[in-house]
Formats: sequence, structure tokens, C-alpha cells
Amino acid sequence: MLMERILSRENLLSALKRVERNKGSHGVDGMSVQNLRKHILEHWESMKMELLEGTYEPQPVRRENAVY
Repeated sequence: MLMERILSRENLLSALKRVERNKGSHGVDGMSVQNLRKHILEHWESMKMELLEGTYEPQPVRRENAVY
């Protein structure tokens, strides 16, 4: 299943390493990149299940310098 491949440990770690290497900015929840790894390790199983079950509800996207 494609979703299981997307949510694989290898894919998650690859994406996390890219964010850390690029020193990505915090998300809408205010979590810093420095805290992201710990958060994912602590909550990954429940987050993964919510994604697979279709019950995960993402936070709104943060907008910077939006032009209307």
C-alpha cells in the first residue's frame, strides 16, 4: 500500500533529516525543529495509526507574507 510506504520509518527519518539539515522553521504549532525529533519518537505510533485510519486532523497551514 502506498500510504504504508510513505509512512515507513525510512521515509520518516529521511524527511526529518532534511528538515534538520535545512534548519526548517517551526510549524503552526510553534514546535521548533530541535524538539521535532523527540516529539516524533514519542508520538509516531499514534500519529501513524491516525493517518492510516483517516482520523488525523492536521493544523492549519501557516502563511507568511500572504498577498490577497
